[in-house]
Amino acid sequence: MDYSTECTVCIKVVEGGLENRIVYERPQVQLPNRPLTQAERARALQVASDDELTAEAMWIFDDMKRKGRIGEMAELGGIFIARTAAAALEMNL
Repeated sequence: MDYSTECTVCIKVVEGGLENRIVYERPQVQLPNRPLTQAERARALQVASDDELTAEAMWIFDDMKRKGRIGEMAELGGIFIARTAAAALEMNL
């Protein structure tokens, strides 16, 4: 996985004492340590923020529950976003 172009989103699902994860990738932009050009700024605005990714993950969890893909008693155990390989390692991905 190339964390310069993608991030990993992990939804922790807790059901009946068992913990499962739903993991997927989304596009991301690495920002340089300098002022952004207009093209870089425009590209960065097209990528989802952490808040948007969290809202999307919550929607996915609710949709899966509504459609019966996960149990009715399933609980959202957490949402994690890894934007670097180090963060993904911490999440055991």
